[in-house]
Amino acid sequence: MKNIKTTYFVFLFVFLFSFSEQVYSQQQSYQYLSTWPQFDSAKAKDLAFRIENANFFRNDEYTSPIVDGYTLIGLWGRFLMEYYPAENLRVRFGGHFLKYHGRESIDDVESIPYYSIQYNPLPDLEIIFGNFDNSQNLGLLEMLYEPEFYYTRKPPGGLQVRFQRHRLHLESWINWETHIFAGDPFQEVFTNGSLISYDLIKKERHRLSVPMQFIYHHQGGEIDSTDAQIETLMNGASGLKYSYKKGDWSLGVSAWYLGYREATSNNLQVYSSGHAGLARIIAGYKRSVLSIGYWNGNRFISPKGRKIYQSYSFSNPGKLYPGRQLLEGRMAMQIPVKYGVTFAIEGDVYYDLREADLSYCWGIHLMFSESFFLKNFK
Repeated sequence: MKNIKTTYFVFLFVFLFSFSEQVYSQQQSYQYLSTWPQFDSAKAKDLAFRIENANFFRNDEYTSPIVDGYTLIGLWGRFLMEYYPAENLRVRFGGHFLKYHGRESIDDVESIPYYSIQYNPLPDLEIIFGNFDNSQNLGLLEMLYEPEFYYTRKPPGGLQVRFQRHRLHLESWINWETHIFAGDPFQEVFTNGSLISYDLIKKERHRLSVPMQFIYHHQGGEIDSTDAQIETLMNGASGLKYSYKKGDWSLGVSAWYLGYREATSNNLQVYSSGHAGLARIIAGYKRSVLSIGYWNGNRFISPKGRKIYQSYSFSNPGKLYPGRQLLEGRMAMQIPVKYGVTFAIEGDVYYDLREADLSYCWGIHLMFSESFFLKNFK
């Protein structure tokens, strides 16, 4: 039965990439994870109503001893008022609702208020308070940040700063997941992430860049009443990326070195430090992308990263796998339905060289977003 399922998945993987020649492409595996509207200074004094919606079906067929398989099926929606008080200022407020199909009680619908204010003091600089843009997996590698969080976690909230000029891109954010007041019986929790990328070569067909990524997870606090110990975990990645583009086709290669460190001395984790290497080849045609890669992890932990890459088992707590070697493949295809509506199909395969295990995942997604102009207050 397993061989039949594997053969079927491989056939589907190849078929979809072949079919993708009929649509339009970019070399970005998670381009479809986005409903964030581009800032438009021409909308000063405009008030609009906006709907953002993400529908997802993701089937993770993990047979690895690292993590059990599971399925995610549901949707989230945001209903927002959007107002531009000035050419460099935008306010968005409303509600975010998450529902999993098969859990039909109204109590199973997760709902939270949503508020965001964006200030652009310079054309190259964006400052966002409140709920911020988590499109395209925040630009992070899956080993550092799980793309499924786009659906399953509440929208990140805190502060985000982005700067883009010529060859340099800088981005930093802090997601305050749990806030505490004096005497609260639980700890504060936050995650801080940063991206730096500099283009050594930036031409029409050729691009060579040096990217760096950092993510910092903290759980603690000084005014809570719990006896739980403080924990701080850090991950970083640095690499070299090259891409070549000709017409609708693109080809890229990248090599990364990743690190892990438990910054606190409480020894709450099974490893205090670790590292990993990642190499990938990526081919793109119009709006489709196909990649293959090799992962070599040594005592690697990333609290926000995809579990299949970790060096310990989530399925069997206490079971350690300090050395990991994976061959990975990924396909992603986007089909633009109309402006603001994107249909996407994706698939992942993972072959564990040490455990001789083949796991795969696939998903389909429909993203919808549209703004409805209400009034101009000039």
